[in-house]
Amino acid sequence: MDVDAILPEVEMTTIEADDSFWNAIDQTNAELETSGLYLTHLFTDSQVILRSGWLDEVVPIQLSGLLNLKLARPSTVDLILTKMMRVDPQDRADILFLVGESSLDAQSLEGLASSARIPPIPEIREAFERNLQWLTGQLCGDQAERPQVD
Repeated sequence: MDVDAILPEVEMTTIEADDSFWNAIDQTNAELETSGLYLTHLFTDSQVILRSGWLDEVVPIQLSGLLNLKLARPSTVDLILTKMMRVDPQDRADILFLVGESSLDAQSLEGLASSARIPPIPEIREAFERNLQWLTGQLCGDQAERPQVD
C-alpha cells in the first residue's frame, strides 16, 4: 500500500532545496495515514533500472483537484524494468501483468534489456539478469510449459 516515486536526477538540486516539496511529502503521508497508503521511497532515476529516454515517454496521471502538482508514471516497458530490480514473487506477478498490457515479446525484450540503464550495484544487476532469463522463458515457452511465478 505504498507509493514509490522516481525523481529525475537532473532536477535533484532544485528538489532538495525546496522545503515545500518535503513539507508536501510529510503532509501527504499524514493525510493518507488513515487509508493505509503512504509515500515511502523516493528514488532518483539513476537508482532504478530504466531506459535513458524514460522521461520523454512518461504517461500523465490525471487527478482532479491538483493545482500545483503534475503526476506521471513511467511507460509500461519502463515499469517492467523497474520491477526487474528484485527477484520477488509480487514483482514477477506485476511484470507478467504489465507484459499483458504491452506489446512486449521475446524480440522486443532483447532490445529493452540492451537499452536498460542498470545501477552499478551487483545485487541489482544479478536480479535483473535472473529476471531477464525468467521473463525470456515466460515469453518464449509454450503456455502449458511456462513456469509459475516463484
